[in-house]
Amino acid sequence: MNNVLRQERRREKILNGKMLNVVLMIAIPLVFYNLCNYLYGIFDMMLVQKSGIGDAADIVVLDQIKNMLSTIGASIAAGGGIITARLYGEGNIERSRKSANTLFTAALIVAIVTMIFIPLGKPLLVLLNTDQTTIDNAMGYYYVQILVLAVTTMNSAFIAIEKAKGNTKLLFGLNIMVIVLKISLTLFFIYGPFTNVTMTWVALATLLAQLSMFIVGMFLCFYKSNVLRITIKEFNLKKEFIVWILKLSIPIFVGRFLFSFGKVYVNSIALEKYGKMCVGALGISNTIAGLLSNIINSFEDGTSTIIAQNYGNKNGKRVRSAFINNLIVLVVISLVGTGGLIVLQDPIARFFAPDDPIYQEMINNIVKYERLDIIFMGVQGAATAVFYGFGKTKTTMAISMSTLFVFRIPSLLLMMYVLNVNYEACGIAMLFSNLMTGTIAIIIATIFIIHLPKSSRYAYLFEE
Repeated sequence: MNNVLRQERRREKILNGKMLNVVLMIAIPLVFYNLCNYLYGIFDMMLVQKSGIGDAADIVVLDQIKNMLSTIGASIAAGGGIITARLYGEGNIERSRKSANTLFTAALIVAIVTMIFIPLGKPLLVLLNTDQTTIDNAMGYYYVQILVLAVTTMNSAFIAIEKAKGNTKLLFGLNIMVIVLKISLTLFFIYGPFTNVTMTWVALATLLAQLSMFIVGMFLCFYKSNVLRITIKEFNLKKEFIVWILKLSIPIFVGRFLFSFGKVYVNSIALEKYGKMCVGALGISNTIAGLLSNIINSFEDGTSTIIAQNYGNKNGKRVRSAFINNLIVLVVISLVGTGGLIVLQDPIARFFAPDDPIYQEMINNIVKYERLDIIFMGVQGAATAVFYGFGKTKTTMAISMSTLFVFRIPSLLLMMYVLNVNYEACGIAMLFSNLMTGTIAIIIATIFIIHLPKSSRYAYLFEE
């Protein structure tokens, strides 16, 4: 079967196949893709700590800053992917291809502009109230991670284009390549015939691994039989598409950036009030919960593509079916995951802090709140898939911002400076904010889905 025919059959299945099978077909490869990235993040933290080449807390802090900066490229990819998937589902392959080319061009510009954060590194970290020991010990790690950020911006564009076609199996295969290369290089750098190895070498392994996906991804983007082929002569910021992409991407960027900035701010005030150990425990707690949040995000991403394609195909009935099936799957995953975290809490704490019972207790006392909010993360993921699928990114922006700036930060400050709660305030605030925004998100999405007509001819229901 040639490549074009495979792509057409995949599209047909998304538009007409049994919905639960479609949701699983698209999301499961994304689950493995995201879990591989998640696991090598844990791998880095563990190896850095055990080998004595650095402090895992430094990785947590700097990676959150990098994640904050990455929201620009990730948002462009998300907005462009929504439009490309919608047009692809509509059957308008030519316009979908033009949308993909505009997305690719915008990502290239963002990747180039990203490099400005190298000379701005130290002033930025000082501005964000980063611990001075982190600045002194890990600037090399930061500089290489900015290069990683530029490469992953282009990879995000490639991933968005392939995801728009439902081609998630390819993404899974490529990520297996990346993870094997990443782990192999990290082990080689740390335990190989090298002296004076630092955390920077760990970031270098990540850069080289991501470059491997970049090389393959660029080849596939320009491949002749790719129905959404990228061509140099079509590099453009065509007004029709860039305005549309920015309309969807800017709210995503604002929501994600401010959410990431808020997490950095939470780290800074936790550092000031409770010390660096608390920041490390909070980061470890987030990393532990990341096992489940990555699965949830994978189903969110995959189902948003399914919804976007079926929206483009004017089939409101299948949109409703996608939401219901995704919600059921995510609730089951959340409940199983919560039970798993309860059973494995102590072994996990010992894994991250094997010789430090005080640190283990701190990790446990924050994780016990994190595990209670998993179900709310799950239902919010199901709701967000609907919002992204219909391009209602202003709604996701409002929900994302409220998580931190309406619920988490005010409640944390209240417990810190009025009620004088100990470091567990960080976990309590996290639980409260996720509970509130998860509940609000699923109520809004459910109301929207209930009032959704079987046909999407009623355009006013689908526009911001």
